[in-house]
Amino acid sequence: MSTKRRFGLVALGLFAVCGTVSLAAGAEKTVNEKVRDVYHVVKAEVMQVGDVPGHVVGIFDASGLGFNMDTGEVCNYSGKVFFDLTNGTGPHQGYATNTCEGGKSFAQVKGVTTAHPDGTSTVEGTFVYTGGTGQLSGIKGGSSYTGKRLAPLTPGGAADSFTDVVGTHTLPSQ
Repeated sequence: MSTKRRFGLVALGLFAVCGTVSLAAGAEKTVNEKVRDVYHVVKAEVMQVGDVPGHVVGIFDASGLGFNMDTGEVCNYSGKVFFDLTNGTGPHQGYATNTCEGGKSFAQVKGVTTAHPDGTSTVEGTFVYTGGTGQLSGIKGGSSYTGKRLAPLTPGGAADSFTDVVGTHTLPSQ
């Protein structure tokens, strides 16, 4: 008998992963995932560090959707990401939660943001699942991501972004 499972994440950011997994009773299943996360920065707090011009630290809150590129399934994404940028370039790290039919997945993300002269930024990094609930309980694995923020991140501002996530995860049998 097979049990249908959904999983989720992201990313930056970044960043979400979602998909469908069929498990045979008693067997752990490894799944390759390919997901596009589309999200909106709904809140950003940015603070000047003051040591060099353009050095800021902050946090942003993002929400959106993760689309499984193979199955078309969709999960809700929420991300909380901290950043340390000089002139828009530098490291970011945070946490992502994906809510899918049957459960939630949680992941830690770490990566690099690179600013471009047109005000956009590209991101790349990795994430590792830290846990899950419901049918996603016991999720393990991780992925890499690349993506783009389509407008500058400003205090209190909002910016549309996307990430493409490629990776592998496992779910235990239930």
